Amino acid sequence: MRLFNLSRATSIVLFLLLPLVFPWPTGADEVRLLYTARAAAEERVRLILEAREEINAEYFIVGDDPFSLGGLALLRDAVRRGLDVRLLVDAQWNKIPKPVEAHLLDEGVEIRLYHPFRLHKLCWITRRLHDKLLVTDAQEMVGGGRNIESPYFDLGRQLARRNYLDMDILVRGESTKEARSYFMELWESNQVRRSRASASPAKLREAEATLDGHKRWLDDQIETIRQAGYTPPELTEVGTVEFFHDPVGRKGLSRGVGHELLDLLDAAESSVLLESPYLVPSRAFKKGLARALARGVRVRILTNSLATTDNLLPQAGYAGHKKGLVRGGVELWEYSGPESLHGKVGVIDEQIVIVGSFNLDPRSEHFNTELAMVVRDAGVAAEMRAEMQRHLERAVRIDRQGRPEGATRRYPGISRWKIFKLRLLRPVAWLIKKQL
Repeated sequence: MRLFNLSRATSIVLFLLLPLVFPWPTGADEVRLLYTARAAAEERVRLILEAREEINAEYFIVGDDPFSLGGLALLRDAVRRGLDVRLLVDAQWNKIPKPVEAHLLDEGVEIRLYHPFRLHKLCWITRRLHDKLLVTDAQEMVGGGRNIESPYFDLGRQLARRNYLDMDILVRGESTKEARSYFMELWESNQVRRSRASASPAKLREAEATLDGHKRWLDDQIETIRQAGYTPPELTEVGTVEFFHDPVGRKGLSRGVGHELLDLLDAAESSVLLESPYLVPSRAFKKGLARALARGVRVRILTNSLATTDNLLPQAGYAGHKKGLVRGGVELWEYSGPESLHGKVGVIDEQIVIVGSFNLDPRSEHFNTELAMVVRDAGVAAEMRAEMQRHLERAVRIDRQGRPEGATRRYPGISRWKIFKLRLLRPVAWLIKKQL
């Protein structure tokens, strides 16, 4: 006796209904915006603690401060658990103490440096690794604007420095495989060199004790959070996250992040909202803005004021563009603090979210390695717009004279000494404008 005797039509109907009961795997990515320093720190710690096979990390800056050293202790402990751990740092901005770096190498953490100084590679001096990326098990990643240093995680007091207002994104899903592939291509390329840090036995023991101390502090913080009943926030399913990166090697020889972002600007239909700590518009970007404005697209940009910038040189380069941007139709805002704006984000047409490392300046366009993650989801876009609106509550709009609206001076509340330094740097900025 046959238990099932279904007609062809009935079989087709059941086949079509099956996904309602047992949904097919969609391959969709899931994301979470990390706009608070606490969330950005917690997710990085969680990814490292939950990793089972490998951890790949690349950063422009890794510091010599309690937060950074605690993170390095976590990487060391991951190796002790049997994981493969790779750390890629820009050679010029690597602040890890040499004894600590040597200790990590002895423990089995693989460390490579991007573009160390070489007499036969002088062009490397101006070409830096600006990526900020953590990928674990090719399943999850965190990328965005934060370097690994205390001020990026609301701990600037540890270094007597101003905190940064920044943005990262957590991604879980298939797109992390592409991120890992990019990391490994860069890791194996001739753009990097193995770290050869060394130290005396006494210094190595001291470095180990230093990391042990920071790890104990971090363990206490983790235990406090667990006892408070920590539950990881839910992620939002968004379809495929686009992972953009520059070509490994010299920029400009093939498409990179700048090209992809310019294409998004050219496709904008109604609105473009951008945040960038440095705003030195390149020729290509200015043309893209002009095309968007001519189509009737609203363009709003938030950048640092003279009061909040952490780098006077690009601020000097930006100063000469204020009037032109506003008179051309851009809604220009400057952040007032108390932090220094550092996020590199955007929302286009209330649908497309951009989070990455790309500044709106020639250096990001022509010299530095950059990353960007693009999410096409109205819900995530609404969340990002709300956060960007909160930033505007601590910002001033710039008028057609290049001044804050309602002000009679260009830089109200700024010391004469700082204004003098800015004016002194403006001719220098003009001379090296492609390097800003």
